[in-house]
Amino acid sequence: MDTDYDAFVIGTGVAGSSLAYKLNNSGMKVAIADKDRYGGICAFHGCIPKKILSGAAEIVAASNRMSDKGVKCSDHLEWSSLIEFKDELVHSLTSPKENAFKNAGIDTYHGKVSFHDRNTLVIGDKLISAKYILVTVGATSKTIDIPGAEFLTTSDEFLDLKALPKRIILAGGGYISFEFAHIAARAGADVTIIHRGGNLLKTFDQDLVNMLVEASEKAGIKILTDQELLRIEMKNDSLELITHDSKKQEDIIHQCDMIVHGLGRVPAIDGLGPEKGDVEIEHGAIAVNEYLQSVSNPSVYAAGDCILPGPALTPTASLQANVVASNILEGNKHTADYTKIASAVFTIPTLASIGLMEKDATDKHRVIYNDMSKFYSARKTNLGYAASKIIIEKDTGKIVGAHFIGPNAEDTINLFTLAIATGLTAEQVREALYAYPASSYDVKYILK
Repeated sequence: MDTDYDAFVIGTGVAGSSLAYKLNNSGMKVAIADKDRYGGICAFHGCIPKKILSGAAEIVAASNRMSDKGVKCSDHLEWSSLIEFKDELVHSLTSPKENAFKNAGIDTYHGKVSFHDRNTLVIGDKLISAKYILVTVGATSKTIDIPGAEFLTTSDEFLDLKALPKRIILAGGGYISFEFAHIAARAGADVTIIHRGGNLLKTFDQDLVNMLVEASEKAGIKILTDQELLRIEMKNDSLELITHDSKKQEDIIHQCDMIVHGLGRVPAIDGLGPEKGDVEIEHGAIAVNEYLQSVSNPSVYAAGDCILPGPALTPTASLQANVVASNILEGNKHTADYTKIASAVFTIPTLASIGLMEKDATDKHRVIYNDMSKFYSARKTNLGYAASKIIIEKDTGKIVGAHFIGPNAEDTINLFTLAIATGLTAEQVREALYAYPASSYDVKYILK
């Protein structure tokens, strides 16, 4: 069959960009398209802008902690100036993306993309065919079925706010709510997290999560659990969120100026027309086999947040892109291992995790816990909250899990990511000669 391209990539985020370059470098004729700006969710409304804002919040938080220790800085973020800086930095990183594709010989398209048939796509008034169609469209905020849901502010919208309201409720007890709460609190907002269940940040060690909750509340963030969302109402110039407290068995009215959607994200496949491409959908996502190939159309592969396997993280998208590219070039023989992906919640302090959790450990494992709040790395900025849990196989000494809360946890966890990926033992990690007094030097103490 003659086609316009060997491979057509839908989406220009981490997975799509990686796929396009890998296949192009192999000699395939490749094109890529995006309905929005080139760069994907992570670049504009995900990891990159979020970390810019959380990085600024860390500076303010450290200043406040050290205010009676000789450090005098502003006690809150200047929101409008910070957003302006964020926009400038994001665009400096993303604006060259399209030209980079073109310079590499990859054709670029703009506009909404949908399936016409199994090997053909519609972009505007064009029909474009490809031997392989690679879907990397990412995710979007989940639709919430309650009266007044239209008053919810999405995470995308929050990151583009030119001014920050005074009273903010973050609905949901996951990454988005906690990270935004810590940013908004350092900008002077009155912040509340409202969660339906009793367990917050469920994919992280709950002992360390409890420490984060305590640190959050000390920063002025109110956290309410066991609250089922009933409805949202506009009253004059403010909002009312009505919840049902499942423990007290009563309805509660929460007044605020903004309610931020932190209730989960779903694959952004609306408008893609998968049925026309014979692309099966399962649980709202593109159904793929172990090789990340559509279970119903072998010409289609998918990666990133539009499929269900693996945690919805940037490293996952990158891993899946490598798997898909290898399977297209070499035949279906590569699969993804999600057990060695680290994750972090960029709060203050940071929470980070990889591998086996204590709740899943057996008598074949040893758990090493350390209260690190008195370590130099935490005391030097008067942090107050720091701890670690390391899970080790008893018979081999290999590290199989690591969990941190504290200063630079997002960097320290990467040492353990490498250790787990390469099968290093606790002794090997402990005896390495680290720079001192870096936070990562703490591993020599916590692995004793």
